Amino acid sequence: MSAARKFNPINDNPGGNDLVVLDFHGSRLVTFEHNGQPYVAMRSVVEGMGLDWSSQRKKLADQSAKFSCGHIATTGRDGKCYQMLAMPVRKLPLWLASINPNKINDSEKRQRIVLYQEESAIALHDYWTHGAAVRKDGVQMDAIRDMVKEMVVEAMTEFTKQMMPQMIEHHLSRNPQVGAVTSVPALQVAIENGVKKRPRGFIQAVSNALTRFCESSPHFTIHRDVYGRKLFPREAINAWLAKGGWGPLKDRLDRQVEGQSVFDLVQGGKQK
Repeated sequence: MSAARKFNPINDNPGGNDLVVLDFHGSRLVTFEHNGQPYVAMRSVVEGMGLDWSSQRKKLADQSAKFSCGHIATTGRDGKCYQMLAMPVRKLPLWLASINPNKINDSEKRQRIVLYQEESAIALHDYWTHGAAVRKDGVQMDAIRDMVKEMVVEAMTEFTKQMMPQMIEHHLSRNPQVGAVTSVPALQVAIENGVKKRPRGFIQAVSNALTRFCESSPHFTIHRDVYGRKLFPREAINAWLAKGGWGPLKDRLDRQVEGQSVFDLVQGGKQK
């Protein structure tokens, strides 16, 4: 068994939002307690890994809900108050797993990223759990890995509950082979918008409006059913409605329906 290597706190004064700086393989991990749970300042992690802080800060801001990160007021060693972009230590493994070291050409930086992925979350978790962060081979290391595994499972479970429905919907709407599952014809759009009677050509007008909207965006694909009818993605329909696409058609319907012979609007598309 190799000798234990401690990741000693440079300043050890946990309490409130006071900063605790841990020496981690020659770099510093800035951590503190907030609302009863440990946080880590993400700039110290990102720069310690050799990554660009400005680009990673933007990614963290874009995914703040996923990683529960945000700016938190902390007290530095100089007694001054600082706003730090921080993440709960329990969410750090999930973020570390999102970094792909294989995309890094610099071998030294790539090894640094792998080191952080394998040990930084362990060091932080061990410090806040046991009061000292220790790396050992054998039984203790296995126990620590088990604890980190539990942290990752918890984080991934939360991520799955929050993001999986949107990911499935996104995949279905983009994949030409299965996109039709979440696509509907113009007739269905009219029915869902409360149209019970229609003048001649109205459904074609709905179809034309949705066609123009879909073709104006690279994100939406129009499908066709076995009868050749156009099927429009739900995502496109929702975006079209949100932009007021139904308004002109509603006005047209109100103008045309008076004094004209109309047809009952039914699912099968048959006229009564």
